[in-house]
Amino acid sequence: MIYRLDIKGVNNTPIRVLFIPANEKNPNCEPRTTNKDTVEFYDLRYPHTPDGQFTGGYYHVDTILGNDGWGPGTGGLDLMGYVPDWKVDARWMNIVRDWVSNHIG
Repeated sequence: MIYRLDIKGVNNTPIRVLFIPANEKNPNCEPRTTNKDTVEFYDLRYPHTPDGQFTGGYYHVDTILGNDGWGPGTGGLDLMGYVPDWKVDARWMNIVRDWVSNHIG
């Protein structure tokens, strides 16, 4: 089952976060599957897909939580450096991290 959380990015950009459990098919880019839990970020201002425009933000849950050495597990997140609205501040990322933690096996 795919889980969804709607948050606000900088400039109040409506962002949808998808938690995709390991081996679950992603509804937005099938048939991609992975053996790791992942998190993806979408801009809801673009309704061409049910979850909005993919921002390019695709991360393993261990990275979001800072458990694999690739991410600090704290602070905000810049989803796409050249798109100013595709940034999530630390306050919202803390909400995302707590939410993700509640969905892990």
